[in-house]
This record gives sequence, C-alpha cells and structure tokens, in this order.
Amino acid sequence: MKGIQGILLATALGIAAALFNFMYLEMKSKDVDKIYFVGIADGVTVSRGEPLSEDHLARVEIPERWVGNLGDFAIRYEDVQTVIGSPVWRTLTGETLLLSDDLKTPAPRELKLEENERAWGIPLDSRQFVPSLVVPGDLVSFLVPRLRNPRPTPAGALNPGGPDAPPAAAPAAAAGANEIIGPFRVLSLGNRLGSAEVLRAARVPQLQENVMTVAVKVDLGILEPKAQKLADLLRATNFRQVQVLLHPRPKDK
Repeated sequence: MKGIQGILLATALGIAAALFNFMYLEMKSKDVDKIYFVGIADGVTVSRGEPLSEDHLARVEIPERWVGNLGDFAIRYEDVQTVIGSPVWRTLTGETLLLSDDLKTPAPRELKLEENERAWGIPLDSRQFVPSLVVPGDLVSFLVPRLRNPRPTPAGALNPGGPDAPPAAAPAAAAGANEIIGPFRVLSLGNRLGSAEVLRAARVPQLQENVMTVAVKVDLGILEPKAQKLADLLRATNFRQVQVLLHPRPKDK
C-alpha cells in the first residue's frame, strides 16, 4: 500500500514540476525582446498597383534573436505611416510580411514611342561602353566609320530606287575616319526598359544588353536624315558594332 502511495506522490510531484516549468517558460517568453514589422493582414488581398491603406496592414512581432538581417528587407512597424498610400507593384495576400521591394517602381513593360517614332535596334561595342550606365530616356550619339565617296540619299528614303527596286549597293567605309551621328533617345538596352535597379528588384534577368533600341522619326515611310545616314553607315560596315557617346543629362534628371 505504501508503495502505491509513493508512486502516486511521485507522479503528482512530476506533474507539478511540469506545470511550474511551463509557467516559468511562459513568463520568460514574455520577457523576450521583440521587433515589430509591417505585414499584410489575414484575409486581405492587395492587388498590383493598389495603394496600401491602414486596413490592409497588421503588426507582426518577431523575437529579436530571430530577426537576423530581416531588417534589411522588411519594414519596421514604427515606419508604418511611410507606406500607407504607397502602391504595391505585385499582388500581396495575407498573412505575409511587407518587403521594401514590394513598394519599388515596377519594371516598365513597353517601349514609349510617339506617333511618328519607330524603335530601332543598334548593335553596341561593349568593349568601350558600359550599358548599365545608361537609363532609357538618355540621349546618345553613335561613332561610326565615315563613308568614302558617299552618294546622297534622295529625301532620306530607305531605298532611293523605290520600294520595288533592288537594294542599292552600300558605299564603302573609309579607313581611319569616324563620324558622329545623333542624338537619339534611348528606349531600351536589351530587355531593360528602365534602370538596372528596377530590373533587379523585379527579379527579371538582363538579356542582350549589347543591343540598344533608340527612337527614330519617320514621315510617310521615310527616315529622318540622321537615321538614314546611320543606316547607310551601318550597312556599309555590315552592321558592325558601333561605339556610343553618352550626352549629359539635364540637371533636374
């Protein structure tokens, strides 16, 4: 009988110890320092381009010892007022953390052309030029070999003999002589239609950055004179890669 009482007593003491241990851990967990971040509230969906409102957001608490470098990517709740009214560039659903990249300007998806403009791709000489330094909207000129004994192109026509005539033979390029043609407005570098930072934020890989797309003016199927001249020079060199001269940006750009 005394043996059973001893077992019951030991069991009761074990249960009591477990309860006291649980209560102790619960009290200690409340003493752990926490850092609060901005999150999307449960059951909320914020569509791409929709501005954030206070109802979209929730406070997410994370123990400080588990934060690590999360502060480099997420937004602290103390700064919540700075994100209200900001549009998100991708659809967000709760429950999830709001990241700094979610508020960045989305990468453009189309070329910006006027009614009388056309997009034209130019092969670049990447040995003397760093494409990442150029942002679409910048002005550039091209350094190309000068033609030897150039023949005038009537009215800047694409084909002087008319649309049904065979292509005219290209004039020869003169060795050791260069000509500057421009300026032209940059539309893209490869598939990049904005800054390199925006493309990285959108997690889009950079492709064919050695091809620059520029805007050229066309009137009744005829290229503007500087574009026609560049076309003649490119054709004379078998579309060899050209060198780029970057124009100064306006002071307010």
